[in-house]
Amino acid sequence: MILGLGNPILGDDGVGCSVAEVIGNRLAAGSGVKVLSTSVSLIRLVGEISGYSRLIIIDSITTGQAEPGELLEIEFRKRSASPISAHHYSIEQLTDIGNALGLSMPEYVKIYGIEIIRPEVYKDGLSPALEDLLPEFAEEIINRELLSNCMVHGYNTTPRGEFAV
Repeated sequence: MILGLGNPILGDDGVGCSVAEVIGNRLAAGSGVKVLSTSVSLIRLVGEISGYSRLIIIDSITTGQAEPGELLEIEFRKRSASPISAHHYSIEQLTDIGNALGLSMPEYVKIYGIEIIRPEVYKDGLSPALEDLLPEFAEEIINRELLSNCMVHGYNTTPRGEFAV
């Protein structure tokens, strides 16, 4: 499953949703990959992500340590953390809640963050600079996560059919 997160009415904060939509448009029907673009709280997604062995998350980040528009691969580590509030859950807590409910949660989780400048005003749509980078972000994530997965599962030739993008 590919999960694009963000808030599209906060300008560049919606970049994760936009990248997921581009990926979804590029994947062939029947690829076996579900793509979801959403701005809802993670706790509402427990049921959506259950049953998938792999979860790729795409979201905006504001570290201040990377250039705006830089795609960062963030290592997912299981650790215990308390939610900031009843409305904010971490990915770790999401998988723990699913497991506690007896749901099959993804064993492989990869997070991609796209550095943005923290939004200060409501704005519908991405900045032109990020809009131009959407195809690059989508291609990079497809190559890293989907095409490389073909090699992992013994498809050592050019992907065809459902794996062709």
